[in-house]
Amino acid sequence: MSLTSFLSDDGELRILLDQTFPKPEFAMEVPRRAEPQTRNYALIGTAFDYVLRFWLERQYPDAETKPWVAHQGLQLAQALPMDPATPEGQSLESFLDAIEERHAAYLESGEMTDELLGGTLDLARFDWVYRSGRPPESLGEHAEGDLADLRQLLAIIPEAEFRGADSVLLNPTFGDASRLVNGADADLVFDGLLLDIKTVKDLSLKVGYWRQLVGYAVLTDLAADDTTVPSQFDEIGVYFARHGALWRTATDAIYGHPKYDQFADWFRERATEHFGGDFPGAGHRSQWPR
Repeated sequence: MSLTSFLSDDGELRILLDQTFPKPEFAMEVPRRAEPQTRNYALIGTAFDYVLRFWLERQYPDAETKPWVAHQGLQLAQALPMDPATPEGQSLESFLDAIEERHAAYLESGEMTDELLGGTLDLARFDWVYRSGRPPESLGEHAEGDLADLRQLLAIIPEAEFRGADSVLLNPTFGDASRLVNGADADLVFDGLLLDIKTVKDLSLKVGYWRQLVGYAVLTDLAADDTTVPSQFDEIGVYFARHGALWRTATDAIYGHPKYDQFADWFRERATEHFGGDFPGAGHRSQWPR
């Protein structure tokens, strides 16, 4: 999530992004169809990312997938090392292996069991290891309300909205451009549409969501041929999971903006300075016109 931290930490970046690519009007009005069943909002949000990913893998057997972030969490836990409690004294690796087996069974049968839904909650906890560097907590503990919440979110997926894609990428990265910002991965790409998943109560396009989408649009362009995602997206959007609603907008206002090339160069140089890395073409300091 380093793109998120970059956008959060750099005030000048936010100002220039907002001035150059203003957040579009958002007129969608859809009732909330899946009320939170517990207060575990962040846990449910990450777990549902896995649920939707698994559902899409079932719909699109040829979808391109990246390794789970949970696997990176496991590697970090083994490297530190950590010694969190697991049910019946299992090792972290065997615990994750069991979830992989449930995932494989789902792809074969199409039955999303409570055991697999519980497994997505644990995958979210492994994600937390990777994001925070802390041991996972409460592995194997699955509150009934959390399972019910995931079940209702699964039930309202608008299947028609996710049909008919020729190319589906799950959790894609942006090649060299991901390394430019010390790591960046999107949720879903359908043909030329990039989607971010938001499991939130309010149906609104917050400015932070929009900045993230613009950041992805710039990163995929900077990556050019060094990525599996399109060189430029045709559309970007958000899937609001608690509403079963998908919002999307064309990227013409981004790539077609007269100052887009200047902004992309400036973004690249700013990220190179911020993270102290190296990126092809970053040999000069692009000055944004004042």
